Amino acid sequence: MKIAIIGTSEITNKHIDALKNYKKNIFSISSTRKNSKNLLKFKKKYKIKKIYKNWKEGIQNAKRVKNLAFFITSRVEDNKKILEECCKTNKKIFIEKPIFDKPEDFKYFTKYKKQIFVGYNRIFYSGIKYLKKNLKLNNIANVIVKCPEKNYKQIIRNSCHIISVLFFLFGSLTIVKKIKRKKFINFTLRNKNNIQINLFFNISNSSNFSVEINENTKRYSISPIENLRIFNGFKILKNKVGNIYLPKKIKEFNEYKENKYKPGFEIQFKEFIKFFKGKKIYNDIIFAKRIVDLSNKLVS
Repeated sequence: MKIAIIGTSEITNKHIDALKNYKKNIFSISSTRKNSKNLLKFKKKYKIKKIYKNWKEGIQNAKRVKNLAFFITSRVEDNKKILEECCKTNKKIFIEKPIFDKPEDFKYFTKYKKQIFVGYNRIFYSGIKYLKKNLKLNNIANVIVKCPEKNYKQIIRNSCHIISVLFFLFGSLTIVKKIKRKKFINFTLRNKNNIQINLFFNISNSSNFSVEINENTKRYSISPIENLRIFNGFKILKNKVGNIYLPKKIKEFNEYKENKYKPGFEIQFKEFIKFFKGKKIYNDIIFAKRIVDLSNKLVS
């Protein structure tokens, strides 16, 4: 498989590292900005032969190449025109999240469901995949989610990662209750299993992203999102004052220790290779639209 990259943001650098690990041929890289400094930097660093300052020219030359896929890592503001041109080629496309800020921008592209793979890399974390496989939804008491952000706009651009994890683990979600103030928004969400999810957005708060899931005697604690710890029961420590009860940790996943590259990128690319060969995926354009749709409802 050959790759034609469109976009020269810093996240592109992380993707190329993962691509090189699989010895995939980077056919070309195009920039959406004529004066991109990263375009020449990537050409030299990764020895990419074909570079294009005009992204349309890059697409035109790449569409004639067999066994090729497009990798779009451009700014959200540029995605609509780039994605439209790539879809016309009938080639498989990887595109970074959230694709668009507004749900209505997805309308034209939903017909390309079998062509577009969306890069929500958190759902490819080993800890998150473990939860997907092992959570017993009927036994979950509650879910508590905390998302500190700099401003409300970041909920669409950044907290969409957390929402992607919630959709991945719990399916479709409905807003039951909303409390909005100047510096926070609190929500109660529910899924089809009637699981209650308490979601808190705190603006400029010093807390970290976290998800806590209580399932019978087990507690799943994700904080930050790259670190999953699983507790079951208690350890009892005795001292002069009395007994101290400490949660007993039985398992832990640390994405930074387990991944050579940016967490999730390696497994994500493996899944894209399978998608390229025809496998159905969870993180398609419909999945991305659902996340942006809910994100907009949360901030409205």
